[in-house]
Amino acid sequence: MQRRPFLRLAVGAAATVAGCLGASDALAGRTDATASDAATRMAAAEGPSDDPALSVSGVETFDYVVRLNDLGDDPTGAVTPAADLSDRERAVLRSAVAGTHRTRDPPEWLRRFASSTSFVERDGTYLRLDDTFPTHRVTAETVAPSDVTGDVATYEEYERAVTREDYVASGLLRIAREEGIELSYVWPSLAAFFDAYDAARYHGDVVSFSVEVTDSGPPYELSATEVPVSVAVGGPVWNADAARERTRELLRRAGRTRGGYGFDRAPAGLLDELRTHEYVRLDDTFYTSVVEKHGPVPVSVSARVENGRLHLALDNEGDTALTLSGGAPRPFGVVRCRPADSANRSSGPTDRADSPDASTDHLLWTDAYAASDYVRTEDRDVRLVEEVALTTTVEPGATVSETYAVPAALPPGEYAVEGSLGVRETRGQRSAEKSSRTRRSTVRYRVSFAVA
Repeated sequence: MQRRPFLRLAVGAAATVAGCLGASDALAGRTDATASDAATRMAAAEGPSDDPALSVSGVETFDYVVRLNDLGDDPTGAVTPAADLSDRERAVLRSAVAGTHRTRDPPEWLRRFASSTSFVERDGTYLRLDDTFPTHRVTAETVAPSDVTGDVATYEEYERAVTREDYVASGLLRIAREEGIELSYVWPSLAAFFDAYDAARYHGDVVSFSVEVTDSGPPYELSATEVPVSVAVGGPVWNADAARERTRELLRRAGRTRGGYGFDRAPAGLLDELRTHEYVRLDDTFYTSVVEKHGPVPVSVSARVENGRLHLALDNEGDTALTLSGGAPRPFGVVRCRPADSANRSSGPTDRADSPDASTDHLLWTDAYAASDYVRTEDRDVRLVEEVALTTTVEPGATVSETYAVPAALPPGEYAVEGSLGVRETRGQRSAEKSSRTRRSTVRYRVSFAVA
């Protein structure tokens, strides 16, 4: 998943975790909140609906939650697909694969290609490119202007020299001054700069530099060596294409899901593979993964219709105080529903867009939105949500809840509310069991309701 800005439009915030953590009327505020059995036992057992037009169809929570972040076909940006190479670059690659590509006078384009291409992927095979072309090591130090015997470049001249095409290496002198930098390719404007000047004005200093060239002489060589995918991407990779179909399908759904993906029966070995590999590769796409919930936790989510409104509640069924964490307002955040057939039955919406589809996502209103310091509202609509982490302590046996108005114009049909709640044991009240799943976990839920 991509990082999001500190403030975002509420339509994006609500869709990302339709029901992200927030604050109920009793718990709203800037500080951590606490729910006790006496003060906040607001959710009664589910009962028959008192509004025949609105009814709860079911509530699901999941034993396991995993989060897969789509990184595309190159997780580190170090791999170039062979299909993206030019004709002459592909010819060099074929020569290198067949043996070694040799040249007595490497042209500028070949040196640029070798410098910018560490790995190439061709038909599922990863190749590492190595060459014996000259290298340039640049070192620098801050000096007094009087200590420079040659010409001193202005910062503008330096900036022009380190700019090529759409790439600006403006930090070159900083790195050279701190630790030295080795360049496998020096483009023409930079080479001319090194020849013309002995120093440059750099952020208020005069920085003297020197360039040491290492050149083994011709013939120069470029080679291609087959390497494991883990070498090419810099971390262990689980090849999920070789997993069973049930596992592959679960991973595909998780990869399409916005946020954490919840499920109950974990395929054998799935969690171990996710925990021991930095990347998952499936259908030519790489993912990073996080196992957010390793098994059942003593938390239940319930829903009922109350005075024509949808009432959501979370109950701590354990013997240890739990801390919920998430966005504003407590305890379920800005809640939206969407048609049930547009969400994944096992976990949640599978649209990865940051903003919900206004034609299918519907805000469920509560006055807690207007009361929150972190939510901006206008005419019973949420305009902006400040992305903060709020916590709520739920004592053993206690419940936190909120009641939401369902839009009167909502067309008849089945709808779903989905969300994720961070949960951990409250500090100082941790279970004696070191492997307790509630030390830090995620509860993902889905509430289905029908409008007649």
